[in-house]
Amino acid sequence: MKRKPRPTIKDVAQSAGVSVATVSAVINKSRFVSDELVGKVLKVIDKLNYYPNRIARGLKTQKSLIVAYIIPDINNPIFARLARGVQDTMEKASYDVSLYNTDFSDKKLFRHLTTIVESRVSGIILSAWHNPKVKEAISLIQNLNIPLVIVHSPRNLDNVDSILIDDKKGAYEATCNLIEWGHKRIVSLGVKNSTTSRLREEGYRKALVENELAQEKGLIVQTDNFSPGDAFLTTQELYKSNLSFTAIFAHSDLLAIGAMEATLERALKIPEDISIIAFDDTYASLALPKLTTMHVPNYEIGKKAAEILLRRLSSASVTEPPTHEEIVPTFIERKSTRDLLR
Repeated sequence: MKRKPRPTIKDVAQSAGVSVATVSAVINKSRFVSDELVGKVLKVIDKLNYYPNRIARGLKTQKSLIVAYIIPDINNPIFARLARGVQDTMEKASYDVSLYNTDFSDKKLFRHLTTIVESRVSGIILSAWHNPKVKEAISLIQNLNIPLVIVHSPRNLDNVDSILIDDKKGAYEATCNLIEWGHKRIVSLGVKNSTTSRLREEGYRKALVENELAQEKGLIVQTDNFSPGDAFLTTQELYKSNLSFTAIFAHSDLLAIGAMEATLERALKIPEDISIIAFDDTYASLALPKLTTMHVPNYEIGKKAAEILLRRLSSASVTEPPTHEEIVPTFIERKSTRDLLR
């Protein structure tokens, strides 16, 4: 049996005998609409089961002591630490935290968002990715007047509370440390189509420029994703190219682990032959040798996000301008890097 197509805003407008703009105004409360028209539109929305109304209905009742944390990848330890920081802080304030995993899927994001608001959550913490659909979801949350805090990404949103990582500065410091240790030919191992990786590459390039080192195209390589397997294959190809280098700046711990495996397979020693520095400090202390890395305090960031949300939930801070905080990673030296000047 063929499934009926989901009703659109045009279907609602046509059935109610009003314009699409009027339906939008009723849903988003963006301008005045007479009570008569509001009732007419809402009746049609209920009849057609148009999904924004399912979200809007949740706001008509009292909100619960529940906040939602939406993440892109439950397997990534970054978000596990963030979630623990959020949970520990919210529970002290008598709030429960519901976790929603999207797997980087726009459809899952909107499906979860519908469920979240129907549950009458008090607020939302969001760690997402960069695309128009995510921004559309953020606009919807804001139009429904649900307190929202962005953690890690997306970026460049002036009208919403956010805690972001200064990826560029962290990468700059990582690369500068390698340069100070005498490394002049340094690989940047990043990920295609990743805003985080792009910013980390910018920091790497800035360090090279300021130290008057060439930005050799062959030494800037990218994998398809942040997996050790992809990093392993990409690093293998790098070694086969016979380019000379003494260090690898991996844009995450997982990428660094893949690069380590490819390096050891080639019978090279770490750090005697190749130094490797990572970013995030999730698996870095578990690797052998233990990875030098840029530490991101994700648990503390989760706590800060929850604290901001709690302030928004208090009536005193509703009209305050958005809070924007950028966290600078800290350098942690372990066993995977070598000072060539000693």
